[in-house]
Amino acid sequence: MIKEINIGCASTKTKYGKRLDTTIVELNPSAKLSGLFTSNKFKSAPVQVCLNQIKTKMKGKKMLIINAGNANAATGEAGIRDTNKLIKNISALSGLPSNQILPFSTGVVGELLDMKSLTPAFSECFKNLKKNSWDDFATAIMTTDTKNKLVKLTGKVGSKKYQIIGIAKGVGMIEPNMATTLSYVFTDLKLPENILKKLHKKICDHTFNAISIDGDQSPSDSSILVATGSNDINIKNNLARIERDLFSVFSKLSEKLVLDGEGSTKLLRIKVKGLSTEDACKAIALKIANSPLVKTAAYGEDPNWGRIIAAAGNTELDEFDMNKLSLKIGKYPVLVNGNLSKKYKESQGQKEFKKRNINLEVSLGKTKNSFTVIGSDLTPEYISINSDYRT
Repeated sequence: MIKEINIGCASTKTKYGKRLDTTIVELNPSAKLSGLFTSNKFKSAPVQVCLNQIKTKMKGKKMLIINAGNANAATGEAGIRDTNKLIKNISALSGLPSNQILPFSTGVVGELLDMKSLTPAFSECFKNLKKNSWDDFATAIMTTDTKNKLVKLTGKVGSKKYQIIGIAKGVGMIEPNMATTLSYVFTDLKLPENILKKLHKKICDHTFNAISIDGDQSPSDSSILVATGSNDINIKNNLARIERDLFSVFSKLSEKLVLDGEGSTKLLRIKVKGLSTEDACKAIALKIANSPLVKTAAYGEDPNWGRIIAAAGNTELDEFDMNKLSLKIGKYPVLVNGNLSKKYKESQGQKEFKKRNINLEVSLGKTKNSFTVIGSDLTPEYISINSDYRT
């Protein structure tokens, strides 16, 4: 769909058998790029290298190199050296300067990269440039994901069309605060770098930074937004439409991440409104999303709303007033200004909790501020997956 981007994938034939687990993405010379990375103070080697690379003015053709199965995190100076070796190998093969190549790794923390398998795999990726598909790319970055995550959108302005393609991975260790998700979104639009970065941060704050599976931030979280610049649609006159379409792709990817959360069977959409700031609303929404009691109730399809308001009240916000608290499960009011609704029936809550998507709304005042967080339930499978993740 986006002709200027070339994809090459290969397999190290190690952790995932013959499955694709390494990728090179070649970007055209006019492409502009924005990167957001984990705010976890414990950063993986590739994230450290990316942060240094992205500070320099990246001109001309660029490449992204990605490996799955090993995060190359907590590997000290050796991890940095290994990352730089992979970059130098790709530089030698492609003729690109090393600072035009951005590395990404995802998987187990605390293990050195298997350079004996990665070096030839990336060489194979380079040979395969233009041969692999977006679907291959989405598969090759998976770790414990059960399915790949790919979203395509064709936007239209008058008779002219533009393309947006998004790919993501991650199902555990997820409560991104960017700036174990990796996400890459590409468009053929011509977006100046300052606008690209502004849109990226704004959209990320309400999509990837508004999801939580287990409340843990990964040392590898990275989000890349690329605009190839080949489409001549007037940006200035259509920025609002473009922003909506980009938001849609990021949002759909976020939902795919949560729905494929390790052992996940439910998606919780938690909206909190009425407080003095958006950040205050977000703090309470995250408290609810990360409550083990709320998450297990969702798994058991038990509309135990007492757990929801208890989690909300467990936020250190002076403005929290239980007499202003209203709660809806789906469309059904449970509490109204601190009092139990006379119309609410337990059967209504049970009906909503049997759904794949559960909507909760908490109101704590009359302001127009609101924030929505997407979370998942907590299941026996999550415990199983994470208790033997390395064995």
